[in-house]
Amino acid sequence: MTLSTICAMQLADSAFPSGVFAYSWGLESALAEGQVCKRSLAAWVAMELRTRWFRFDRVALARGFDLSGDALTAWFETVDTLMPVERLRRDSAEAGDALFASARALRVTMDPGALDAQARGIGHFAVAHGVFLRACGLNLTEALETSALGMARGAFSAAVRLGQSGAITTQRELLDLAPLIADLATEPAPDDLPSGFMPLSDVALMRPRDGRLFIN
Repeated sequence: MTLSTICAMQLADSAFPSGVFAYSWGLESALAEGQVCKRSLAAWVAMELRTRWFRFDRVALARGFDLSGDALTAWFETVDTLMPVERLRRDSAEAGDALFASARALRVTMDPGALDAQARGIGHFAVAHGVFLRACGLNLTEALETSALGMARGAFSAAVRLGQSGAITTQRELLDLAPLIADLATEPAPDDLPSGFMPLSDVALMRPRDGRLFIN
């Protein structure tokens, strides 16, 4: 096992303080309202991987991984303008802020272009994650695999914490999704700019609920 593999395993852990531990990205409301259940959870995660992650996060992360300085700041600005849901835009920047805080605590040096974007309130998580994973020594493929796996593990972890699924069941379903994660991480990006249409999770993300466990 290589050092970068060990690092990727750590960074993809749902318990790693990446900034998204407090977010369910709409899953909490979808579960509470019966739009997703224990039996359909894996299908929901697969759909989110194919849409939200592959068409938006993957593109945002990959460009963030490659850019630096002013060009990186400009990419943060572009991603900010492409987020149609205000709640998602705000939560993405807040999750990014938490990732920047973790980077400081772990003494991971973030690119000045990313720090400038954060100072302007547009340090969105997906782009910042690419910058962070590059600074941790991962190559782009490893970074994409880490991001996709981290998203899937985070969703399953949220379902377990909400009491909607069991740890063994979610681990089995996560193993079943491993080929999809590997394929999506190595396929060419679908477009030059991030885009996505995720009506179920976007509406669930915006719907207000009392007594939330997660921010969204």
